[in-house]
Amino acid sequence: MKVKILWVLLSVLVVTTFALEFDVDYAVFKSNEDIDVVEVYLMVPRVLLKFVPTTDQYQSNALIRVALAQNDTIRDMQEWQINDRVADTLQLRGTQKIPEIATLQAKPGKYTLIVLIADLNTKQQFRYDKQLTLSQFPTEKLTLSDIQVTSQISKTGKENKFSKYFGYDIIPNASTIFGDGQTMIYSFAEIYNLKVDPANPSTYKVQYSIINLNGKVMSSSGWLAKKKPGNSAVEISNLNIASLPGGLYDYKVEVSDEISQQTTSGTKRFYIVRSGAQANMAAMSGDDLKLEGLSEKELDEYFGPLKYIATDTEIKQYKKSDLTGKKQIILHFWDRRDKNPQTPINEDRIDFEQRLQIVNEQYSTQRSNGWKTDFGRVYLLYGQPSEIERFPSALENKPYQVWHYHQIEGGVVFYFVDKNGFGSYELVHSTARNELQDIDWERWISPTSSSPSNNY
Repeated sequence: MKVKILWVLLSVLVVTTFALEFDVDYAVFKSNEDIDVVEVYLMVPRVLLKFVPTTDQYQSNALIRVALAQNDTIRDMQEWQINDRVADTLQLRGTQKIPEIATLQAKPGKYTLIVLIADLNTKQQFRYDKQLTLSQFPTEKLTLSDIQVTSQISKTGKENKFSKYFGYDIIPNASTIFGDGQTMIYSFAEIYNLKVDPANPSTYKVQYSIINLNGKVMSSSGWLAKKKPGNSAVEISNLNIASLPGGLYDYKVEVSDEISQQTTSGTKRFYIVRSGAQANMAAMSGDDLKLEGLSEKELDEYFGPLKYIATDTEIKQYKKSDLTGKKQIILHFWDRRDKNPQTPINEDRIDFEQRLQIVNEQYSTQRSNGWKTDFGRVYLLYGQPSEIERFPSALENKPYQVWHYHQIEGGVVFYFVDKNGFGSYELVHSTARNELQDIDWERWISPTSSSPSNNY
């Protein structure tokens, strides 16, 4: 579908546009060599729409439009209406959400995903925009689609918009938030380009895991061998999350092909919210900052690790501010830092605070908190390293570590040396931009070198 004038999509007889009030997620699958399928998942709060009285009940009426746009051209679009009914509006709760799904198709390229929900009773409009890039799936290499995570997959005897392969209903969880009472997390993914030899039936292996931000596997299915149904396969699985604490996690799917010896993997981030836990919804949304009664010293300690990601202007403003001003800067620090504003939580803040907890647990010394160390700073800025090489002390070398980040700037390395032998590692060189660079860093690991001057 091609619509040259974008306002055709936008003009739905509304008078007011509001910020995002609903959940949106999406997953990309392969259709053929030239076309990608984009499934867009929605969760619309019932209280978002106005219910008006009818003969014997109350009813809301909304128009939903979902589109992929390039410049002023709509490449594909779906439109439908939803009519929700309730006997009494007192039955409505903020936690009640209506799942919806749209399936769009487009060629590889850069697009704007646009979602519009128009309340036909009030003429109000709610809108979501996100830039996304659709890549061409390889034709020979073992590949995995995006992973859809949900809290409900069930067999169905009646086809509907949520039905997928083999008669399964896969109900979207566009918020990717799982809470109390949800003991299982389900996943759906597709595997492409399995090697098939009709004369030699073979298997592929798949493994599902839940991994925390520290890279620790919290739950795993182990490797499972499966018969190949053809050169592609559908993977539907589940893992138990009942015992996992609140926080951010990655759902990982790994695949290995017996014939081609190729492997592939993918991850999908999700959130667990526990009532009364440290990582509850208030903490995730940023509404939990209790700054009243804190001294200036306590505020400075709170702001300390934030300086690693703060702008120069924010740091200068903080230093010049009085007690009230410092509280306001901290209180609104995360307002502009949210890569996924479509979700009801600030993932950037959660990610940073969980990294902060990790570095304070793992890298604190008798003299300072973990975030004040070079290990802590690098971890806070770049996350868990892809690989860590540890070199203990030896006759010819002081202890040192090499941290590798394979996914940053095409691959970067950080070198840390325990110069004094007391377990306090210092960054001496890195290949990352805007980091300390010293091509002669190896002089620091020599036991006879206590300062650079010894080597000149």
